[in-house]
Amino acid sequence: MGRLTVRIARIEDARGILEAHYSAVHETAALDYPLEVSRAWAMPVTPERIDQYAKHVLPNETTVVAEQDGEIAGFGVIVGANSELRAVYVAAAYGRRGVGSAVLRELERMAKEQGCRELRMDSSLTAAPFYTRHGYEETDRGEHTLISGHKMACVRMRKLLD
Repeated sequence: MGRLTVRIARIEDARGILEAHYSAVHETAALDYPLEVSRAWAMPVTPERIDQYAKHVLPNETTVVAEQDGEIAGFGVIVGANSELRAVYVAAAYGRRGVGSAVLRELERMAKEQGCRELRMDSSLTAAPFYTRHGYEETDRGEHTLISGHKMACVRMRKLLD
């Protein structure tokens, strides 16, 4: 295994980001959500989706990727203006190797740099224990509405940043 590097995402990372997202949802989180939710949460990676993501999502969010051996092992997103931790996803093949922790550390550092005093998020049921281990506290449970309109169970969490 090569060295893990966490860096700002580039347009050419779009395919790797979407593939990591798909893997995390359909493999890692598969036991916690019905197939219908997983399908709405992460659709197959197509050239059209890659193009849409590269043009309309990446330029509007702060996204970092964790790269190992030339592959995107995971990624994360913050929206500093909302003090929102949007996501940390790790491709299933890289799970439990410190990838998510490295991504989260970098996102928290960047959030502080952007003036955030806390980060809030809707966590998946799968990821909530990961965030708890990193100092996030559960504030509520509810439903997160996906872009497709489907709803998925979530854990609302927050962390005060030092």
